[in-house]
Amino acid sequence: MTFRLALRADKINTGASACAAMGVCMQIYRFLSGEDDSAFCHKVTKALSEGWQLHGSPSYAYDGFSKKMRCGQAVTRTVKDQPYDPDKKLVDF
Repeated sequence: MTFRLALRADKINTGASACAAMGVCMQIYRFLSGEDDSAFCHKVTKALSEGWQLHGSPSYAYDGFSKKMRCGQAVTRTVKDQPYDPDKKLVDF
């Protein structure tokens, strides 16, 4: 399961260097999650190769329902400011 949220970088404190270079910008946020397996690592690696950056520490928790360990990692990307569209896939920003 992947949760998605977009935040405007001019409304939060995100390290203004990327925004200064681009002018007004938007910070896109994604939380990647999955079982503790190589598929999860590939999911994070793919996001990094597409220009996303790690945000914070990874999470690791036991899922009592499935009886498996689950991982999570937030990633962000700075893009040019544009109207936020909740129907748009975050990889398309």
